[in-house]
Amino acid sequence: MKLKTMALLAGLSTAPAFAVTTAGYDIPYAGISYGHEISDSARDSDSGRGLQISVGIPLDYGTNNALEVSLFDVSRKRDLDGGKDYQTALFVDWVHHYASTKVGIAALPAFTPLILGGVGLVNEDVDGEEELHLGASAGAGLLFPLPWYGLALRTEARAQLQVNDKSVSGEDWLLDYRINVGLQVPLYFLREGGFRNAAPAECSVAVVDPSGRRQDCGVDSDGDGIKDGADQCPATPAGVAVKANGCP
Repeated sequence: MKLKTMALLAGLSTAPAFAVTTAGYDIPYAGISYGHEISDSARDSDSGRGLQISVGIPLDYGTNNALEVSLFDVSRKRDLDGGKDYQTALFVDWVHHYASTKVGIAALPAFTPLILGGVGLVNEDVDGEEELHLGASAGAGLLFPLPWYGLALRTEARAQLQVNDKSVSGEDWLLDYRINVGLQVPLYFLREGGFRNAAPAECSVAVVDPSGRRQDCGVDSDGDGIKDGADQCPATPAGVAVKANGCP
């Protein structure tokens, strides 16, 4: 277990860094996800189910950060009378991601770890009383690239705090937890070329065929025959046979 943990940490620190989206799609993106909320136990209600819509903008188009705006709406069943409580939260989050990595589990594809945190407003409707409160959130997640047009599966867990002394008697703040699972989509219409992958970056050294028929400036950092731009497992050990996506 220790060796696997050390290998994972090494992969996070040495593998090539990609964007919060899939490799080659360092453009604004949108996401939609299902959310399961574990409600603060101070409320007289069950855990909630909701939907989150988000839009993100990579900062500086190539760094490891993005600015993300999310809107989450959830409903809960009250224990007392079977009625419904509601909450709508609007947050602005800073998202930081790490390098795409691969652990030694064959069934688990390459993924991009990320952390996030931000501030926002929470509109809380409990027992028919609706109030607006300040809030803060923090969390972490994993982004799993899919093999179609830069799409990705995104999983996320976060804690959401709101300064709220109105909804529950004797409580000055409420803390909820939620797990989101959904789809993240690059906003192709904001980039010339639409669905096509981003053009490869220029490189300082090029391999040129003397006949003039081929020029290749791709980089294959781990020497597995798959260029970094398409390699979903960028730290494959030497001698390991790989598939077209660069994974064993």
